[in-house]
Amino acid sequence: MKMSILKTSDARAVHKEVSEIIRRYIITKKARENFSLNLLGDAKDILAMHEKILKYSRIDNAVIDKIRENLNSFELKKAGDFFVNRTVIVPDDVAYERYIWIKKYCDLMVSNNNNEGFDEKQHLIIANSDTPVEEILPEFFIINFAANKETIKKIYDIYSLLWDCNIETNTNVDTEKLKEISDIIAYINKKCEINTEEISRKKALIKNFKYIIEQHKEKINSEILKDVEKRGMKIDVKELLMKNLQSISQIPEVSQIINASVENHIAEIVNDFNISKAKIVSVFEKDYPVQTDENEINKFLDETNREILETEYEYKVKAAKKLIKFEFIECLCENIYSLDEILGIVKFMKDNNAVMPKISNTLLFKGAKNLLISNSVDVSYSLGGDLERRKIAMLTGANSGGKTTLLKTILHIQILAQSGIPVCAEYCEFPVVNEIYFLSKHTGTLSAGAFESTLKAIAKILISGNKKIVLMDELEAITEPGAAAKMISAIFEILTENDNFAVIVTHLSDEILKYVSKDVRVDGIEATGLDENLNLIVDRQPKFNKIGKSTPELIVERLYRLNAADDKRTEKAEGEIYKRIFEKMKKQV
Repeated sequence: MKMSILKTSDARAVHKEVSEIIRRYIITKKARENFSLNLLGDAKDILAMHEKILKYSRIDNAVIDKIRENLNSFELKKAGDFFVNRTVIVPDDVAYERYIWIKKYCDLMVSNNNNEGFDEKQHLIIANSDTPVEEILPEFFIINFAANKETIKKIYDIYSLLWDCNIETNTNVDTEKLKEISDIIAYINKKCEINTEEISRKKALIKNFKYIIEQHKEKINSEILKDVEKRGMKIDVKELLMKNLQSISQIPEVSQIINASVENHIAEIVNDFNISKAKIVSVFEKDYPVQTDENEINKFLDETNREILETEYEYKVKAAKKLIKFEFIECLCENIYSLDEILGIVKFMKDNNAVMPKISNTLLFKGAKNLLISNSVDVSYSLGGDLERRKIAMLTGANSGGKTTLLKTILHIQILAQSGIPVCAEYCEFPVVNEIYFLSKHTGTLSAGAFESTLKAIAKILISGNKKIVLMDELEAITEPGAAAKMISAIFEILTENDNFAVIVTHLSDEILKYVSKDVRVDGIEATGLDENLNLIVDRQPKFNKIGKSTPELIVERLYRLNAADDKRTEKAEGEIYKRIFEKMKKQV
Protein backbone atom coordinates (compact mmCIF):
# COMPACT_ATOMS: atom_id res chain seq x y z
CA MET A 1 0.00 0.00 0.00
CA LYS A 2 2.83 2.42 0.92
CA MET A 3 4.15 3.07 -2.58
CA SER A 4 0.64 3.53 -4.03
CA ILE A 5 0.05 6.42 -1.58
CA LEU A 6 3.48 8.03 -2.00
CA LYS A 7 3.19 9.44 -5.51
CA THR A 8 6.54 11.15 -6.09
CA SER A 9 10.15 10.02 -5.87
CA ASP A 10 10.84 12.88 -3.42
CA ALA A 11 8.09 11.60 -1.11
CA ARG A 12 9.45 8.06 -1.36
CA ALA A 13 12.95 9.32 -0.53
CA VAL A 14 11.65 10.93 2.67
CA HIS A 15 9.72 7.73 3.46
CA LYS A 16 13.00 5.83 3.19
CA GLU A 17 14.68 8.27 5.60
CA VAL A 18 11.90 7.94 8.18
CA SER A 19 11.87 4.14 7.84
CA GLU A 20 15.60 4.11 8.50
CA ILE A 21 15.09 6.01 11.76
CA ILE A 22 12.62 3.39 13.03
CA ARG A 23 14.82 0.59 11.68
CA ARG A 24 17.59 1.59 14.09
CA TYR A 25 15.37 0.51 16.97
CA ILE A 26 14.89 -3.00 15.56
CA ILE A 27 17.35 -5.63 16.80
CA THR A 28 17.14 -8.80 14.70
CA LYS A 29 18.91 -8.74 11.35
CA LYS A 30 15.99 -10.16 9.36
CA ALA A 31 13.36 -7.84 10.84
CA ARG A 32 15.67 -4.85 10.41
CA GLU A 33 16.41 -5.66 6.77
CA ASN A 34 12.74 -6.28 5.92
CA PHE A 35 11.30 -3.29 7.78
CA SER A 36 9.71 -0.41 5.91
CA LEU A 37 6.90 1.83 7.08
CA ASN A 38 3.65 0.66 5.53
CA LEU A 39 1.22 3.50 4.86
CA LEU A 40 -2.35 2.36 5.40
CA GLY A 41 -5.32 3.61 3.45
CA ASP A 42 -8.03 2.41 5.84
CA ALA A 43 -8.68 4.06 9.20
CA LYS A 44 -9.60 0.65 10.68
CA ASP A 45 -6.15 -0.70 9.87
CA ILE A 46 -4.50 2.36 11.40
CA LEU A 47 -6.53 2.02 14.60
CA ALA A 48 -5.67 -1.70 14.77
CA MET A 49 -1.99 -0.74 14.58
CA HIS A 50 -2.54 1.80 17.37
CA GLU A 51 -4.13 -0.89 19.54
CA LYS A 52 -1.23 -3.29 18.97
CA ILE A 53 1.44 -0.69 19.80
CA LEU A 54 -0.40 0.50 22.90
CA LYS A 55 -0.84 -3.10 24.07
CA TYR A 56 2.90 -3.71 24.02
CA SER A 57 3.75 -0.23 25.34
CA ARG A 58 1.97 -1.13 28.60
CA ILE A 59 4.54 -3.87 29.32
CA ASP A 60 6.95 -2.93 32.07
CA ASN A 61 10.18 -1.45 30.69
CA ALA A 62 12.27 -4.05 32.53
CA VAL A 63 10.33 -6.86 30.82
CA ILE A 64 10.70 -5.19 27.42
CA ASP A 65 14.44 -4.96 28.04
CA LYS A 66 14.58 -8.69 28.82
CA ILE A 67 12.66 -9.54 25.65
CA ARG A 68 14.91 -7.30 23.55
CA GLU A 69 17.96 -8.86 25.19
CA ASN A 70 16.74 -12.25 23.91
CA LEU A 71 16.49 -10.74 20.44
CA ASN A 72 20.24 -10.20 20.29
CA SER A 73 21.77 -12.79 17.91
CA PHE A 74 18.28 -14.16 17.29
CA GLU A 75 18.11 -15.92 13.95
CA LEU A 76 16.86 -19.13 12.41
CA LYS A 77 19.86 -21.04 11.15
CA LYS A 78 19.97 -23.45 8.27
CA ALA A 79 21.12 -26.90 9.37
CA GLY A 80 24.24 -28.21 7.69
CA ASP A 81 24.57 -31.54 5.90
CA PHE A 82 25.04 -34.62 8.07
CA PHE A 83 25.96 -38.29 7.67
CA VAL A 84 25.49 -40.85 10.44
CA ASN A 85 27.53 -44.00 11.05
CA ARG A 86 24.63 -46.32 10.28
CA THR A 87 23.64 -49.03 7.82
CA VAL A 88 19.96 -49.49 7.10
CA ILE A 89 19.11 -52.93 5.73
CA VAL A 90 15.85 -53.28 3.83
CA PRO A 91 14.19 -56.56 2.72
CA ASP A 92 13.90 -56.02 -1.05
CA ASP A 93 14.41 -53.72 -4.02
CA VAL A 94 11.00 -52.11 -3.59
CA ALA A 95 11.87 -50.97 -0.09
CA TYR A 96 15.30 -49.91 -1.33
CA GLU A 97 13.72 -47.59 -3.92
CA ARG A 98 11.37 -46.18 -1.30
CA TYR A 99 14.21 -45.27 1.05
CA ILE A 100 16.88 -44.49 -1.54
CA TRP A 101 16.81 -40.80 -0.63
CA ILE A 102 18.35 -41.56 2.79
CA LYS A 103 21.63 -42.61 1.12
CA LYS A 104 22.59 -38.95 1.38
CA TYR A 105 22.62 -39.36 5.16
CA CYS A 106 23.59 -43.00 5.87
CA ASP A 107 24.36 -46.32 4.17
CA LEU A 108 21.50 -48.34 2.66
CA MET A 109 21.58 -51.93 1.42
CA VAL A 110 19.25 -54.80 0.54
CA SER A 111 19.32 -57.74 2.93
CA ASN A 112 21.18 -60.94 2.08
CA ASN A 113 21.24 -64.19 4.03
CA ASN A 114 24.21 -63.28 6.19
CA ASN A 115 23.88 -59.48 5.99
CA GLU A 116 27.41 -59.35 4.70
CA GLY A 117 29.03 -56.27 3.22
CA PHE A 118 28.55 -53.73 5.99
CA ASP A 119 30.99 -52.29 8.48
CA GLU A 120 30.66 -54.04 11.84
CA LYS A 121 31.49 -50.79 13.59
CA GLN A 122 28.42 -49.15 12.10
CA HIS A 123 25.05 -49.01 13.78
CA LEU A 124 22.79 -51.53 12.07
CA ILE A 125 19.05 -51.00 11.48
CA ILE A 126 16.85 -53.75 10.05
CA ALA A 127 13.94 -51.97 8.38
CA ASN A 128 10.73 -53.15 6.76
CA SER A 129 9.06 -51.47 3.84
CA ASP A 130 6.66 -49.73 6.25
CA THR A 131 9.13 -48.75 9.00
CA PRO A 132 8.56 -45.07 9.89
CA VAL A 133 11.34 -42.78 8.75
CA GLU A 134 11.78 -41.42 12.29
CA GLU A 135 12.87 -44.93 13.32
CA ILE A 136 15.28 -45.24 10.41
CA LEU A 137 16.72 -41.73 10.25
CA PRO A 138 15.52 -39.70 13.26
CA GLU A 139 18.27 -37.16 12.56
CA PHE A 140 16.29 -35.98 9.54
CA PHE A 141 13.59 -34.68 11.89
CA ILE A 142 15.78 -33.23 14.61
CA ILE A 143 18.69 -31.67 12.71
CA ASN A 144 16.94 -28.31 12.27
CA PHE A 145 15.96 -28.26 15.94
CA ALA A 146 19.53 -29.09 16.95
CA ALA A 147 20.94 -26.31 14.77
CA ASN A 148 18.58 -23.80 16.40
CA LYS A 149 18.42 -24.90 20.03
CA GLU A 150 19.66 -21.49 21.28
CA THR A 151 17.00 -19.78 19.17
CA ILE A 152 14.27 -22.14 20.41
CA LYS A 153 15.34 -21.43 23.99
CA LYS A 154 15.00 -17.71 23.24
CA ILE A 155 11.54 -18.28 21.74
CA TYR A 156 10.49 -20.07 24.92
CA ASP A 157 11.92 -17.28 27.12
CA ILE A 158 10.23 -14.54 25.07
CA TYR A 159 6.80 -16.20 25.04
CA SER A 160 7.10 -16.97 28.75
CA LEU A 161 7.73 -13.27 29.44
CA LEU A 162 4.72 -12.32 27.30
CA TRP A 163 2.60 -14.96 29.01
CA ASP A 164 3.57 -13.60 32.43
CA CYS A 165 2.39 -10.16 31.26
CA ASN A 166 -0.93 -11.60 30.04
CA ILE A 167 -0.11 -10.54 26.49
CA GLU A 168 -2.04 -12.55 23.93
CA THR A 169 -0.23 -13.36 20.71
CA ASN A 170 -1.55 -14.17 17.24
CA THR A 171 -0.29 -17.76 17.53
CA ASN A 172 -1.65 -20.16 20.11
CA VAL A 173 1.67 -21.04 21.72
CA ASP A 174 1.99 -23.87 24.21
CA THR A 175 4.91 -22.72 26.37
CA GLU A 176 5.07 -26.10 28.08
CA LYS A 177 5.56 -27.76 24.70
CA LEU A 178 8.29 -25.25 23.88
CA LYS A 179 9.95 -26.05 27.21
CA GLU A 180 9.76 -29.79 26.44
CA ILE A 181 11.32 -29.22 23.00
CA SER A 182 14.04 -27.07 24.52
CA ASP A 183 14.81 -29.75 27.10
CA ILE A 184 14.86 -32.54 24.48
CA ILE A 185 17.33 -30.80 22.18
CA ALA A 186 19.50 -29.46 24.99
CA TYR A 187 21.65 -32.61 24.71
CA ILE A 188 21.84 -32.65 20.89
CA ASN A 189 24.64 -30.75 19.19
CA LYS A 190 24.69 -29.25 15.68
CA LYS A 191 26.05 -32.53 14.25
CA CYS A 192 23.10 -34.41 15.75
CA GLU A 193 25.36 -36.08 18.32
CA ILE A 194 23.91 -36.76 21.76
CA ASN A 195 25.73 -35.33 24.75
CA THR A 196 23.89 -36.68 27.77
CA GLU A 197 26.02 -37.24 30.84
CA GLU A 198 26.17 -41.00 30.26
CA ILE A 199 27.06 -40.77 26.58
CA SER A 200 29.59 -38.01 27.12
CA ARG A 201 31.28 -40.13 29.81
CA LYS A 202 31.49 -43.11 27.48
CA LYS A 203 32.82 -41.00 24.62
CA ALA A 204 35.51 -39.59 26.86
CA LEU A 205 36.37 -43.11 28.03
CA ILE A 206 36.75 -44.37 24.45
CA LYS A 207 38.95 -41.43 23.56
CA ASN A 208 41.31 -41.96 26.51
CA PHE A 209 40.95 -45.69 27.20
CA LYS A 210 44.23 -46.86 25.72
CA TYR A 211 46.15 -44.18 27.56
CA ILE A 212 44.35 -45.03 30.81
CA ILE A 213 45.15 -48.76 30.47
CA GLU A 214 48.78 -47.98 29.64
CA GLN A 215 49.11 -45.82 32.76
CA HIS A 216 47.64 -48.56 34.93
CA LYS A 217 49.98 -51.14 33.36
CA GLU A 218 53.00 -49.07 34.37
CA LYS A 219 51.67 -48.74 37.90
CA ILE A 220 50.97 -52.49 38.14
CA ASN A 221 54.53 -53.41 37.12
CA SER A 222 55.96 -50.86 39.53
CA GLU A 223 53.79 -52.20 42.36
CA ILE A 224 54.87 -55.82 41.64
CA LEU A 225 58.55 -54.93 41.95
CA LYS A 226 57.98 -53.03 45.17
CA ASP A 227 55.93 -55.88 46.66
CA VAL A 228 58.54 -58.50 45.71
CA GLU A 229 61.26 -56.33 47.21
CA LYS A 230 59.21 -55.69 50.34
CA ARG A 231 58.74 -59.41 50.92
CA GLY A 232 62.44 -60.04 50.43
CA MET A 233 61.75 -62.64 47.77
CA LYS A 234 64.73 -64.04 45.82
CA ILE A 235 64.31 -65.70 42.48
CA ASP A 236 66.49 -68.84 42.05
CA VAL A 237 67.14 -69.29 38.32
CA LYS A 238 68.25 -72.88 38.92
CA GLU A 239 64.95 -73.62 40.60
CA LEU A 240 63.07 -72.13 37.62
CA LEU A 241 64.94 -74.35 35.23
CA MET A 242 64.45 -77.47 37.34
CA LYS A 243 60.70 -76.84 37.59
CA ASN A 244 60.56 -76.06 33.87
CA LEU A 245 58.93 -72.67 34.55
CA GLN A 246 58.78 -70.23 31.61
CA SER A 247 58.30 -67.10 33.68
CA ILE A 248 58.66 -65.90 37.22
CA SER A 249 54.91 -65.27 37.12
CA GLN A 250 54.50 -69.04 37.38
CA ILE A 251 55.97 -68.94 40.82
CA PRO A 252 52.90 -69.11 43.10
CA GLU A 253 54.04 -66.27 45.36
CA VAL A 254 54.78 -63.98 42.38
CA SER A 255 51.58 -65.00 40.61
CA GLN A 256 49.65 -64.04 43.72
CA ILE A 257 51.28 -60.58 43.74
CA ILE A 258 50.55 -60.07 40.02
CA ASN A 259 46.93 -61.18 40.32
CA ALA A 260 46.33 -59.00 43.34
CA SER A 261 47.78 -55.90 41.68
CA VAL A 262 45.89 -56.48 38.42
CA GLU A 263 42.63 -57.08 40.28
CA ASN A 264 43.09 -53.91 42.32
CA HIS A 265 43.64 -51.78 39.20
CA ILE A 266 40.73 -53.34 37.33
CA ALA A 267 38.52 -52.56 40.32
CA GLU A 268 39.83 -49.00 40.30
CA ILE A 269 39.04 -48.60 36.58
CA VAL A 270 35.57 -50.09 37.06
CA ASN A 271 34.90 -47.69 39.95
CA ASP A 272 36.32 -44.60 38.22
CA PHE A 273 34.48 -45.09 34.94
CA ASN A 274 31.37 -46.99 36.02
CA ILE A 275 31.88 -49.88 33.62
CA SER A 276 31.27 -53.59 33.91
CA LYS A 277 34.22 -55.61 35.23
CA ALA A 278 33.43 -58.43 32.82
CA LYS A 279 34.18 -56.12 29.89
CA ILE A 280 37.76 -55.35 30.93
CA VAL A 281 38.75 -58.35 33.03
CA SER A 282 41.16 -59.58 30.35
CA VAL A 283 42.76 -56.33 29.17
CA PHE A 284 45.92 -57.12 31.18
CA GLU A 285 48.05 -60.24 30.51
CA LYS A 286 48.96 -61.62 33.93
CA ASP A 287 52.61 -62.22 33.22
CA TYR A 288 55.68 -60.31 34.21
CA PRO A 289 56.17 -57.70 33.08
CA VAL A 290 52.40 -57.25 32.74
CA GLN A 291 51.34 -56.38 29.19
CA THR A 292 48.05 -55.21 27.70
CA ASP A 293 45.96 -57.36 25.39
CA GLU A 294 45.25 -55.21 22.31
CA ASN A 295 42.52 -57.54 21.10
CA GLU A 296 40.66 -57.25 24.41
CA ILE A 297 41.10 -53.47 24.40
CA ASN A 298 39.75 -53.15 20.85
CA LYS A 299 36.92 -55.51 21.72
CA PHE A 300 35.96 -53.26 24.65
CA LEU A 301 36.18 -50.12 22.48
CA ASP A 302 34.02 -51.65 19.74
CA GLU A 303 31.40 -52.82 22.23
CA THR A 304 31.31 -49.45 23.96
CA ASN A 305 31.07 -47.64 20.65
CA ARG A 306 28.09 -49.82 19.64
CA GLU A 307 26.47 -49.05 23.00
CA ILE A 308 26.92 -45.35 22.34
CA LEU A 309 25.44 -45.63 18.84
CA GLU A 310 22.47 -47.61 20.14
CA THR A 311 21.85 -45.25 23.06
CA GLU A 312 22.12 -42.23 20.77
CA TYR A 313 19.77 -43.86 18.29
CA GLU A 314 17.16 -44.60 20.96
CA TYR A 315 17.37 -41.03 22.28
CA LYS A 316 17.00 -39.61 18.77
CA VAL A 317 14.00 -41.81 17.92
CA LYS A 318 12.22 -40.72 21.09
CA ALA A 319 13.09 -37.08 20.33
CA ALA A 320 11.91 -37.33 16.70
CA LYS A 321 8.56 -38.74 17.82
CA LYS A 322 8.04 -36.01 20.42
CA LEU A 323 9.14 -33.04 18.34
CA ILE A 324 6.55 -31.04 16.43
CA LYS A 325 6.93 -30.07 12.79
CA PHE A 326 9.76 -27.59 12.37
CA GLU A 327 7.46 -25.40 10.26
CA PHE A 328 5.80 -24.35 13.51
CA ILE A 329 9.14 -23.09 14.85
CA GLU A 330 9.61 -21.18 11.60
CA CYS A 331 6.17 -19.62 12.10
CA LEU A 332 7.05 -18.64 15.67
CA CYS A 333 10.26 -17.03 14.43
CA GLU A 334 8.30 -14.91 11.97
CA ASN A 335 6.09 -13.82 14.87
CA ILE A 336 9.20 -12.95 16.87
CA TYR A 337 10.46 -10.79 13.99
CA SER A 338 7.10 -9.00 13.96
CA LEU A 339 7.34 -8.58 17.73
CA ASP A 340 10.81 -7.09 17.28
CA GLU A 341 9.33 -4.47 14.94
CA ILE A 342 6.56 -3.57 17.39
CA LEU A 343 8.93 -3.35 20.37
CA GLY A 344 11.28 -1.25 18.23
CA ILE A 345 8.39 1.15 17.56
CA VAL A 346 7.54 1.16 21.28
CA LYS A 347 11.19 1.95 22.05
CA PHE A 348 11.12 4.76 19.47
CA MET A 349 7.92 6.10 21.03
CA LYS A 350 9.28 6.12 24.57
CA ASP A 351 12.73 7.49 23.68
CA ASN A 352 11.19 10.40 21.73
CA ASN A 353 8.12 11.03 23.92
CA ALA A 354 6.05 10.38 20.80
CA VAL A 355 2.26 10.44 20.95
CA MET A 356 -0.43 8.47 19.17
CA PRO A 357 -2.05 10.78 16.59
CA LYS A 358 -5.81 11.20 16.26
CA ILE A 359 -7.56 10.57 12.95
CA SER A 360 -9.58 13.62 11.83
CA ASN A 361 -10.11 15.86 8.80
CA THR A 362 -7.46 18.21 10.11
CA LEU A 363 -3.69 18.25 9.76
CA LEU A 364 -2.61 19.60 13.13
CA PHE A 365 0.44 19.15 15.30
CA LYS A 366 1.81 20.94 18.34
CA GLY A 367 5.39 20.86 19.57
CA ALA A 368 6.58 18.68 16.69
CA LYS A 369 10.22 17.76 16.07
CA ASN A 370 11.95 17.11 12.77
CA LEU A 371 13.30 13.56 12.91
CA LEU A 372 16.41 14.28 10.89
CA ILE A 373 17.67 17.33 12.80
CA SER A 374 19.25 16.91 16.21
CA ASN A 375 18.07 19.47 18.77
CA SER A 376 15.48 20.75 16.30
CA VAL A 377 13.17 23.58 17.37
CA ASP A 378 9.64 22.44 18.21
CA VAL A 379 7.02 23.85 15.84
CA SER A 380 3.23 23.79 15.64
CA TYR A 381 1.15 23.95 12.48
CA SER A 382 -2.32 23.22 11.17
CA LEU A 383 -4.33 22.96 7.99
CA GLY A 384 -8.11 22.86 8.43
CA GLY A 385 -10.00 22.42 11.69
CA ASP A 386 -11.19 24.86 14.32
CA LEU A 387 -7.89 26.72 14.63
CA GLU A 388 -7.76 27.64 10.92
CA ARG A 389 -10.32 26.21 8.52
CA ARG A 390 -8.26 26.75 5.36
CA LYS A 391 -6.35 23.68 4.16
CA ILE A 392 -4.22 25.38 1.51
CA ALA A 393 -1.27 27.50 2.63
CA MET A 394 1.47 29.57 1.06
CA LEU A 395 4.62 29.39 3.21
CA THR A 396 6.90 32.41 2.96
CA GLY A 397 9.85 33.80 4.79
CA ALA A 398 13.52 33.86 5.56
CA ASN A 399 16.16 31.99 3.68
CA SER A 400 17.46 29.16 5.90
CA GLY A 401 14.58 29.94 8.22
CA GLY A 402 13.10 26.45 8.25
CA LYS A 403 10.51 26.44 5.44
CA THR A 404 11.86 23.26 3.82
CA THR A 405 12.32 21.73 7.28
CA LEU A 406 8.65 22.43 8.05
CA LEU A 407 7.57 20.75 4.79
CA LYS A 408 9.57 17.67 5.68
CA THR A 409 8.25 17.73 9.27
CA ILE A 410 4.70 17.68 7.86
CA LEU A 411 5.70 14.77 5.63
CA HIS A 412 7.40 12.88 8.51
CA ILE A 413 4.30 13.21 10.65
CA GLN A 414 1.90 12.15 7.88
CA ILE A 415 4.05 9.12 6.96
CA LEU A 416 4.31 7.99 10.59
CA ALA A 417 0.67 8.73 11.39
CA GLN A 418 -0.71 6.99 8.33
CA SER A 419 1.51 3.98 9.12
CA GLY A 420 -0.20 3.77 12.51
CA ILE A 421 3.02 4.87 14.27
CA PRO A 422 3.35 7.43 17.11
CA VAL A 423 4.62 10.85 16.01
CA CYS A 424 7.22 13.10 17.61
CA ALA A 425 4.90 15.84 18.82
CA GLU A 426 3.00 16.90 21.92
CA TYR A 427 -0.33 16.50 20.10
CA CYS A 428 -1.34 15.53 16.58
CA GLU A 429 -4.37 15.11 14.35
CA PHE A 430 -4.11 13.91 10.77
CA PRO A 431 -6.30 13.03 7.77
CA VAL A 432 -6.20 9.62 6.12
CA VAL A 433 -5.38 10.47 2.50
CA ASN A 434 -5.14 8.44 -0.68
CA GLU A 435 -2.18 10.27 -2.16
CA ILE A 436 0.87 12.14 -0.90
CA TYR A 437 2.92 14.39 -3.19
CA PHE A 438 6.20 16.11 -2.37
CA LEU A 439 8.20 18.11 -4.89
CA SER A 440 11.53 19.25 -3.51
CA LYS A 441 13.32 22.43 -4.51
CA HIS A 442 15.22 22.43 -7.79
CA THR A 443 18.52 24.28 -8.08
CA GLY A 444 18.90 26.48 -11.12
CA THR A 445 16.50 27.02 -14.02
CA LEU A 446 15.31 23.88 -15.76
CA SER A 447 15.69 23.28 -19.46
CA ALA A 448 12.61 23.53 -21.65
CA GLY A 449 12.24 19.74 -21.69
CA ALA A 450 12.63 19.41 -17.93
CA PHE A 451 10.21 22.29 -17.37
CA GLU A 452 7.65 20.55 -19.59
CA SER A 453 8.00 17.22 -17.73
CA THR A 454 7.62 19.01 -14.38
CA LEU A 455 4.43 20.68 -15.58
CA LYS A 456 3.07 17.32 -16.71
CA ALA A 457 3.80 15.89 -13.24
CA ILE A 458 2.02 18.83 -11.60
CA ALA A 459 -0.95 18.40 -13.96
CA LYS A 460 -1.33 14.77 -12.84
CA ILE A 461 -1.39 15.96 -9.23
CA LEU A 462 -4.12 18.51 -9.97
CA ILE A 463 -6.21 16.16 -12.11
CA SER A 464 -6.46 13.53 -9.39
CA GLY A 465 -9.76 13.67 -7.56
CA ASN A 466 -8.47 11.62 -4.64
CA LYS A 467 -7.98 13.05 -1.18
CA LYS A 468 -4.36 14.14 -1.01
CA ILE A 469 -1.61 16.12 0.63
CA VAL A 470 0.53 18.25 -1.68
CA LEU A 471 3.85 19.74 -0.56
CA MET A 472 5.91 21.84 -3.00
CA ASP A 473 9.16 23.67 -2.34
CA GLU A 474 9.95 26.82 -4.33
CA LEU A 475 8.38 25.95 -7.67
CA GLU A 476 9.57 29.30 -8.99
CA ALA A 477 12.99 27.71 -9.43
CA ILE A 478 11.75 25.89 -12.54
CA THR A 479 11.20 29.07 -14.63
CA GLU A 480 11.52 32.89 -14.54
CA PRO A 481 9.79 34.71 -11.61
CA GLY A 482 6.99 36.41 -13.61
CA ALA A 483 5.76 33.23 -15.22
CA ALA A 484 6.33 31.26 -12.02
CA ALA A 485 4.04 33.54 -9.98
CA LYS A 486 1.17 33.10 -12.43
CA MET A 487 1.74 29.33 -12.63
CA ILE A 488 1.79 28.89 -8.83
CA SER A 489 -1.35 31.04 -8.44
CA ALA A 490 -3.14 28.76 -10.90
CA ILE A 491 -2.01 25.70 -8.93
CA PHE A 492 -3.37 27.27 -5.73
CA GLU A 493 -6.68 28.00 -7.41
CA ILE A 494 -7.11 24.42 -8.65
CA LEU A 495 -6.09 22.94 -5.28
CA THR A 496 -8.78 24.96 -3.45
CA GLU A 497 -11.49 23.46 -5.67
CA ASN A 498 -11.15 20.02 -4.03
CA ASP A 499 -10.76 18.63 -0.51
CA ASN A 500 -6.97 18.86 -0.60
CA PHE A 501 -4.29 19.68 1.95
CA ALA A 502 -1.40 21.67 0.50
CA VAL A 503 1.59 23.78 1.50
CA ILE A 504 3.66 25.52 -1.18
CA VAL A 505 6.87 27.32 -0.25
CA THR A 506 7.57 30.44 -2.29
CA HIS A 507 9.41 33.78 -2.26
CA LEU A 508 6.90 35.27 -4.73
CA SER A 509 4.07 35.91 -2.28
CA ASP A 510 3.46 39.53 -3.31
CA GLU A 511 3.00 38.56 -6.96
CA ILE A 512 1.00 35.41 -6.28
CA LEU A 513 -1.45 37.16 -3.92
CA LYS A 514 -2.60 39.32 -6.83
CA TYR A 515 -4.15 36.24 -8.43
CA VAL A 516 -5.32 33.92 -5.62
CA SER A 517 -8.51 33.88 -3.57
CA LYS A 518 -8.90 34.19 0.20
CA ASP A 519 -9.09 30.39 0.41
CA VAL A 520 -5.30 30.38 0.37
CA ARG A 521 -3.68 31.23 3.70
CA VAL A 522 -0.33 32.99 3.81
CA ASP A 523 2.07 31.85 6.55
CA GLY A 524 5.41 33.42 7.34
CA ILE A 525 8.68 32.47 8.98
CA GLU A 526 10.66 35.56 9.88
CA ALA A 527 14.24 36.51 10.50
CA THR A 528 14.09 39.32 13.02
CA GLY A 529 17.69 40.50 12.93
CA LEU A 530 21.26 39.65 13.80
CA ASP A 531 22.58 38.62 17.21
CA GLU A 532 25.77 39.95 18.81
CA ASN A 533 27.78 37.42 16.84
CA LEU A 534 26.08 38.55 13.61
CA ASN A 535 24.19 35.27 13.25
CA LEU A 536 20.64 35.36 11.89
CA ILE A 537 17.88 35.43 14.52
CA VAL A 538 15.00 33.36 13.11
CA ASP A 539 11.64 32.60 14.67
CA ARG A 540 11.06 29.17 13.14
CA GLN A 541 7.45 29.03 14.29
CA PRO A 542 5.37 30.10 11.26
CA LYS A 543 2.86 32.92 11.78
CA PHE A 544 -0.58 32.47 10.20
CA ASN A 545 -1.87 35.17 7.82
CA LYS A 546 1.44 36.98 7.69
CA ILE A 547 4.05 37.21 4.95
CA GLY A 548 7.42 36.19 6.26
CA LYS A 549 10.20 38.72 6.03
CA SER A 550 12.92 37.53 3.69
CA THR A 551 16.56 37.70 4.68
CA PRO A 552 18.71 38.90 1.78
CA GLU A 553 19.13 42.36 3.36
CA LEU A 554 20.13 40.76 6.67
CA ILE A 555 22.71 38.59 4.96
CA VAL A 556 24.11 41.64 3.13
CA GLU A 557 24.12 43.58 6.41
CA ARG A 558 26.01 40.72 8.07
CA LEU A 559 28.68 40.70 5.36
CA TYR A 560 28.94 44.52 5.50
CA ARG A 561 29.33 44.62 9.29
CA LEU A 562 31.79 41.74 9.36
CA ASN A 563 33.92 43.53 6.78
CA ALA A 564 33.68 46.79 8.66
CA ALA A 565 34.80 45.11 11.89
CA ASP A 566 37.85 43.62 10.21
CA ASP A 567 40.86 45.59 11.49
CA LYS A 568 43.01 44.58 8.55
CA ARG A 569 40.39 45.67 6.02
CA THR A 570 42.13 43.63 3.33
CA GLU A 571 39.07 43.88 1.08
CA LYS A 572 38.10 47.56 1.24
CA ALA A 573 36.58 47.52 -2.21
CA GLU A 574 34.49 44.49 -1.31
CA GLY A 575 33.26 46.24 1.80
CA GLU A 576 32.15 49.26 -0.20
CA ILE A 577 30.12 46.97 -2.47
CA TYR A 578 28.33 45.45 0.55
CA LYS A 579 27.65 48.94 1.94
CA ARG A 580 26.08 50.22 -1.24
CA ILE A 581 23.91 47.12 -1.71
CA PHE A 582 22.82 47.23 1.95
CA GLU A 583 21.83 50.93 1.79
CA LYS A 584 19.84 50.35 -1.41
CA MET A 585 17.99 47.38 0.13
CA LYS A 586 17.21 49.36 3.31
CA LYS A 587 15.48 52.04 1.25
CA GLN A 588 13.36 49.40 -0.51
CA VAL A 589 12.38 47.77 2.76
